Amino acid sequence: MARGQFSLVVAVHNVAEYLPAFLESLLRQRYPMEDLDIVMVDDGSTDGSGDLIAAWNTRHRAGVRLVRQPNAGPGAARNTGLALANGEWVTFCDPDDILHPSYFRAVEAFLATDVSARAQLLATRLVQFQDGTAQMSHRHPLGRKFRYGNMLVDLDENPECIQLHGPTAFLRRRVLQDHGLRFEERLRPKFEDSHLIGRYLAAVGAPVIGIVADARYLYRRNRRRGASLVAGAWADPRAYDELPRLGYLGLLEAVRDRLGRIPAWAHYMVLYDLVWFYIDDKRMHSRTAGASAEQQATMHRWLERIVALIDDPVIDSFGVVSQGWIFHHILLLHYRRRQEGPPTVQQWETDHDRGTTRYSYLFEGETPEEKVFMDGRPVEPVATKIRDHKVLGRTLIRERILILPAGIRPEFVLSGTAVEPTTDRGVPFPASERPRRRPDLVLAQPRPEPPAARRLRSLHDRVTVRSLLTGAPQALAAWDTARRTATRPARRLADGRRRAADRALTRQAAREPAVSRYRSAWVLMDRIDRADDNAEHLYRYLMRNKPDVNAWFLLARDSPDWDRLEHEGFRLVPYGSAAAVPLVLNADFVLSSHLNANIHDPIGRRRFGDDRARFVFLQHGIIKDDLSRWLNQKDIALMITASLGEHESITGGGSEYVLTSQEVRLTGFPRHDALLQAAREHPPHLRRNILIAPTWREYLRDELADHPTATQRRTLFETSEFGRNWLPLLRSDRLAEYCRTNGYRLVLLPHPELEPFIPLLNLPDHIQLRAYHDGSVQEELVNARLLLTDYSSIAFDAAHGGAKVVYLQFDPETIYTGGHIYRRGYFDYLRDGFGPVTATAEEAVAAIIDAAADEPRYAERRRATFAFTDTQSCARVAAAIEALRAPGRAEGR
Repeated sequence: MARGQFSLVVAVHNVAEYLPAFLESLLRQRYPMEDLDIVMVDDGSTDGSGDLIAAWNTRHRAGVRLVRQPNAGPGAARNTGLALANGEWVTFCDPDDILHPSYFRAVEAFLATDVSARAQLLATRLVQFQDGTAQMSHRHPLGRKFRYGNMLVDLDENPECIQLHGPTAFLRRRVLQDHGLRFEERLRPKFEDSHLIGRYLAAVGAPVIGIVADARYLYRRNRRRGASLVAGAWADPRAYDELPRLGYLGLLEAVRDRLGRIPAWAHYMVLYDLVWFYIDDKRMHSRTAGASAEQQATMHRWLERIVALIDDPVIDSFGVVSQGWIFHHILLLHYRRRQEGPPTVQQWETDHDRGTTRYSYLFEGETPEEKVFMDGRPVEPVATKIRDHKVLGRTLIRERILILPAGIRPEFVLSGTAVEPTTDRGVPFPASERPRRRPDLVLAQPRPEPPAARRLRSLHDRVTVRSLLTGAPQALAAWDTARRTATRPARRLADGRRRAADRALTRQAAREPAVSRYRSAWVLMDRIDRADDNAEHLYRYLMRNKPDVNAWFLLARDSPDWDRLEHEGFRLVPYGSAAAVPLVLNADFVLSSHLNANIHDPIGRRRFGDDRARFVFLQHGIIKDDLSRWLNQKDIALMITASLGEHESITGGGSEYVLTSQEVRLTGFPRHDALLQAAREHPPHLRRNILIAPTWREYLRDELADHPTATQRRTLFETSEFGRNWLPLLRSDRLAEYCRTNGYRLVLLPHPELEPFIPLLNLPDHIQLRAYHDGSVQEELVNARLLLTDYSSIAFDAAHGGAKVVYLQFDPETIYTGGHIYRRGYFDYLRDGFGPVTATAEEAVAAIIDAAADEPRYAERRRATFAFTDTQSCARVAAAIEALRAPGRAEGR
């Protein structure tokens, strides 16, 4: 080993919580720490990070050079450190990550085998771990290049081996100096690593990468406190201007200016980030939802210029991460304007029960003139729609969807040209073959390590890694590793027994009496531990009116609803029990008001194989927001809707939902039958309750989780934006006096996530508390004269049952910018809401008092919203399910 071989530059900003683990991983390196050149730059930390490093440096005499500077960003901090580095190779680790004990030793060993010094950049293996745990994953998309061990690759011949991550890259300091390469300090909030690496590779001329598969860099995921720069990138306004302008476009132009061309690897570096931008924009929680109209327009302008520089063959070959069918064609059709002849018609899945097949094609502009023939005769589709595909709020491409009768291959004529349907999506798959190797890029054989020594070193490293990841002392980590090793045979035996039991259950499901008992069953459930929703109401209707339907209800045995439903005569099966397996495996349908993964798949396909039951989504609440990103991922045979606006927003043209009128039926909700009947028995003018039902905030849950004591949680809750707005209302003397004077009761129905905090909040005695698990929510609604909520869909049920509604919405910008699960949909509270929208507690109290006289516009909105005001929704839902096997035209509106 050689002193001065490696320089480690670390930019530090407010990571005091994670620094001890990182610094400890330096101490535990097998490579002598005194031979490392370490420069740490405290970039204006306010949490004592710099002092922590200084104390550690003194205590261990580590020889770290610590530089302090005002906050200027990671690029500037790294440039400060780079100017001081003196090693042959320089790397830029992040101080919230951890280095494997053999990290630098493995890099050193690799360099010893590169006897001709061909490698211009070294790439180490990134291993992800969950913050606070020892759970590790090797599944990073850029990790495929490490599958074949240490090697040298020519990036011009193997562009799929791109390296974008600075902390896992080693660069030759001499190249950086000779070409004046530094981090672009204006580039925020990410991509500064890739920008430097790309310009560096262009500068070396022959970009040979040394793939160091033996060196493991442990990357922290899902930080418990605070998001990483990458994770929170799209919440930063600079992501929509500086990032595409200086980052993506800047890299491509810089490489072109140096080389006179843009090699495939540079295209790949930009495409990789663009694909993840698209994927992020399709997430329900994406911060891209908060981009302003100006930011969206700016980003789209830069994307036009960026993709104009990316060659078609590169787009056709890029498979580092899947582009997906839609984004691949957005790149080619929208940005590259590559439309050769009529659109390609894609054939998708066949619904054998309905006897239909789905087809679609992508287009821009006007819909092509379309004719469809079967056996030479024109045919009308069962269902059609045009689905918009949007990126950052703008429709870039449209998809024409046609549901046609199955069994006969259709012939399409689009704008006068015959088109044959195909199943070839035309999207490149991620590369699976070994990188191409040149004879002159061969590593020497390393000196073999004795097997016993290798096993001992591996065991020691495993213990050290566990200690570093969990924060446990080395001795405790060793004990835990030994215990896990010793119990491994027992765990394998238990796993084998479970698999044998699963196989026995599967065989039992295929034999009598299970086949006869559960044949063609309808399995209904609401939540795993709760009923009292659409599934319960539909089951009750089936039990009374459809005795020929083999209906069963799935529910946790310890649910507070179990005894009530059992007494009523429901045929109950415990969720998670052995009895549930043959039931689901023989069922025709699983029906639920919820779509969680463990409800959509109630027994576990990985354990028992695919069941033949089709899923019917009964819905929990009327959809008012854009849930397309969530629903499009689900396999739904039938979904019911209850309002005209909701139904049109899903099935209508121009929506982002993949569902059509074949899968979505306007029937009304089963629970609305009982709601309307009870509302007639409890007319609004006789009701004495004011029901307060706030929703929850995802961000508040995360913040409260970081405060362990009741006092800390109460303080945080009271000072949060949520608490500052809801608590003054609940404690309002004016509201309390109004209720006393008029004989009203204030009833608080907190969201289940809020319930644990209620005892901490010292609420007034006159407020009556209700809980979702105590009784029927519907009973609370039909006893409510008025409902006060914020964004909850419970307002639809309240309005449908005759209650007045007031909204308290103090944080719409936070709610709709990725801070919660909502994305703006068709429903506008000011235009469509069932009552006044207020922004403060004082306004809400005034609106409650003023709501004594119901405004005609709100009554009209109630009448115009709901498709049905009879009590026949259960009958319509049952009929829609029974019709699932009937091919033909889709019914409903």
